[in-house]
Amino acid sequence: MNDHPANDSADTPDESETGRSPENANPNATGPVGPQFPPAPPAPVPGGVPAARPENGMGTTALVLGIIGLAIGWIPVVACFGWIACILAIVFGGIGLSKAGSGKATNRGSAIAGMSLGIIGFVIGLILTIAVWGTFSSISDISEASDEPEAVEEPVPADEAEEEEAETDPAEDEPQDSQGVGAGIWEVGADIEAGTYVTTPPGDGAFDGCYVARLSGFSGEFEDIIANANIDGGGRGRITIDESDTGVEFTGDCTWQLAGEDNLADPGAEVGRGVWEVGTEVEPGTYVTQAEEDGAFDGCYVARLSGFSAEFEDIIANENIDGGAQGRITIDESDTGVEFSGECVWTLQ
Repeated sequence: MNDHPANDSADTPDESETGRSPENANPNATGPVGPQFPPAPPAPVPGGVPAARPENGMGTTALVLGIIGLAIGWIPVVACFGWIACILAIVFGGIGLSKAGSGKATNRGSAIAGMSLGIIGFVIGLILTIAVWGTFSSISDISEASDEPEAVEEPVPADEAEEEEAETDPAEDEPQDSQGVGAGIWEVGADIEAGTYVTTPPGDGAFDGCYVARLSGFSGEFEDIIANANIDGGGRGRITIDESDTGVEFTGDCTWQLAGEDNLADPGAEVGRGVWEVGTEVEPGTYVTQAEEDGAFDGCYVARLSGFSAEFEDIIANENIDGGAQGRITIDESDTGVEFSGECVWTLQ
């Protein structure tokens, strides 16, 4: 028996028998493979979850609409589009402000500005609409009155005419302006005589004021206005109509009367808004006031006047008092009048 182990080389083909070396073995040959693993997950995105984009559309839209509304809201032909833009600016501004408050938007300033412009534009448009409507109503009334046929008077016998003249009430012979002149466009010299007229609006609300304009013609064009003025509700109005004026326009519920001793006002030591005559209605001296509110629209105005024509040349000196500030003005004995506007009350020192 052979005690030596079997030669393994006898069972294994050598390089000479196969004709190839192990290094030249076919790499594509099938055979046992190692364990397989799933692909690695993608790397996380730096910064975590991306933040949502701010919803600034409402605030920006409100700002754009507010600017458009304020720009065209006072133009008669396209005013209605301006009012619509102002209303939309208020709505979108409110939505944008709500989104900014909840953190969904970052343009809080644009939303506030859009709302503010929308409110201002709407108020200005409303005031101008009321003023224009009153003017056209007055012109329409005058046009209708002029279209009515004039009554033809029949001749009256001489004896009967003398009896009628004897029985005529003297009050009926007084001119129209002695009883007061209301809204309308009047011809100076024919419908109304020249002179200084005074009025006091019947109410003291924001829409109870009146308007007056001296005219050089009746074309309705802006160039016909020599001078004009607005009388606040509850204030005192005064205007001097010159003999050279062609006409005068009054709007509102005010009744204008020739100034005289029978219609002088006595405001006392505390004087409010209005145009006052120095010496008869307001005493000369130093007056002080305190604007109670401190808002941008809570200030007051005062002007010393050399006349009541409503022209710029009548202003001797003027001053604006900011809201919350104290005002002081000295009225001289030579001043013809003084104008106070705003909610301030002026007290004689």
